Amino acid sequence: MSYRGAREACLETSRLYMRPTTNADGDGLYHVHRDVAVSLLLANVDQMSRSCSDHLLQGYVQHWRSFGCGFYLVFDRKEAASPPIGRCGLRITPDEEAELGYCFLAAATGRGVATEAAAAVVDRAFQTMSINQIVAFVRPENHQSMRVLTKLGFQDLGFVEQGRAHNRFILNRSVRHGLNQRSAPVPWS
Repeated sequence: MSYRGAREACLETSRLYMRPTTNADGDGLYHVHRDVAVSLLLANVDQMSRSCSDHLLQGYVQHWRSFGCGFYLVFDRKEAASPPIGRCGLRITPDEEAELGYCFLAAATGRGVATEAAAAVVDRAFQTMSINQIVAFVRPENHQSMRVLTKLGFQDLGFVEQGRAHNRFILNRSVRHGLNQRSAPVPWS
């Protein structure tokens, strides 16, 4: 199975500009990771340390090199010179699954940017990678993230123990393709 994506290609939507993480993104990624809401969900702490954020960044950069896919920093196109508002992307797990992951500043939530960014990543993955499904893991209390995945067509497979308690979601290529082929507007747009 090939996981090679469109190597390090940027993504753009009507409101967002997304570019692959690089070694030069320490400040930008830390800006996202130190947000209290993000830190609580990712590291279960009030504020992630800079060294932890830098360690994650090195993993993200290496992942792009190894698999041709990974995490993007997400920017508001209207505020291009501003720091990133989040990160979103895919990682290939040790079980060889493509896993969607994202986190956004608390100030950026509630505007549909997570859905917009995740949709761009998922659609790019299905267009350019030899995968038939994408998985995601969400903590049970993270209802906003569960809504994002449901809007994209993911199915909640229920509770799993993955280090911490999570719900496992799965999206099949055929389901996403069917959603994209609808002629009528989708209910969440």
